[in-house]
Amino acid sequence: MKKRKVIALVLASVLAMSGLAGLMGCSEPADAGKEEESAGSEGGESGESSEGKNIGVLIFNYANDYISYVRKGLEAEADKAGVSYQTSDANDNQPTQTEQVDTLLSKGVDGLCVALVESTAAETVIEKCRPSNTPVVFLNKKPTAEVLNTYDNCWYVGCATQLPGEQETQMMIDDFKADSSLDKNGDGKIQFVVIKGENGHENSEARLVGMEKIIDASDVECEMLDMQVGGWNTQKAKDIMDAWISKYGDEIEVVLSQNDAMALGAIEALKAQGYFEDGGKTMAVYGINCIQTGLEAMEAGYLKGSVMTDMISEGATGFKVIQNAMNGVDIQTDIEYPYEEESKFFFVDSIPIRLENIDTAWAMYK
Repeated sequence: MKKRKVIALVLASVLAMSGLAGLMGCSEPADAGKEEESAGSEGGESGESSEGKNIGVLIFNYANDYISYVRKGLEAEADKAGVSYQTSDANDNQPTQTEQVDTLLSKGVDGLCVALVESTAAETVIEKCRPSNTPVVFLNKKPTAEVLNTYDNCWYVGCATQLPGEQETQMMIDDFKADSSLDKNGDGKIQFVVIKGENGHENSEARLVGMEKIIDASDVECEMLDMQVGGWNTQKAKDIMDAWISKYGDEIEVVLSQNDAMALGAIEALKAQGYFEDGGKTMAVYGINCIQTGLEAMEAGYLKGSVMTDMISEGATGFKVIQNAMNGVDIQTDIEYPYEEESKFFFVDSIPIRLENIDTAWAMYK
């Protein structure tokens, strides 16, 4: 088992589910079909003035922690630029979101920013925008480069898909080398479990590939005991961790979660079994995203590390891209993040976060 088992489990997951990108939402339901309108306050400085223009912002689920911060970043930039926006909540329902696209286009919006329910729906959104040549920026769930390249007036903004998985796994290995107490059974190997976000989701699958890449290159032997899908959801992750504690007990040395929300669910299950008490059992738990509740858990000693995927900057950059498109200027104007022209992908940096550099993560919320 060891590295070969890790590779086998990852490949089985990727191959079995590769055609199902984006078929599940990332959080608990919110009110279906919710729409809001807001007007910006001041003119922008990028290219021509975009003051007085109007964009549609379509969100797969307002209740999802990650996307709520992306939305905040986008709306803050729109307010500064004097651009009004209409937001819609699809409540994890792609037909609802598709109808919302129709509604916004019929109102004559100047651009769309779309966090898709299903990444495979990008082609449908593009075909609806094509007759009016309405620009569209996709956020969070990444359409394929092939689909993006069918329409000149669309782009994607998000974090690098594989890098967070690499960084999270590297933190696990570095900490294992530095702290012998993490090797509970003293066998010199890391026994770990993985809470996966979503089968077929590009970020989820890429994070697994990044994890396997680091493990394969490491001189530390790693053994994946199990991997289960938590749907990006805290309660589902808690239920998974409850079952693992019953099955594996102290065989588990590390929990790798593909987002902080699921890591928090695992932590709740562990706390209920007496972990993290003074002088008691401990567990190294790692997440991705650096949501505020995750940072609080890190400060409390429950979360060992996380990877900051700058959600606020992701939203702000998404707005700047749609602003540039509406103003007819170079799409990279005033954008600090790298752009891959072949895939039409703006990459927002990710940063490993531990307690010693937690201020870096807190800074993105100020």
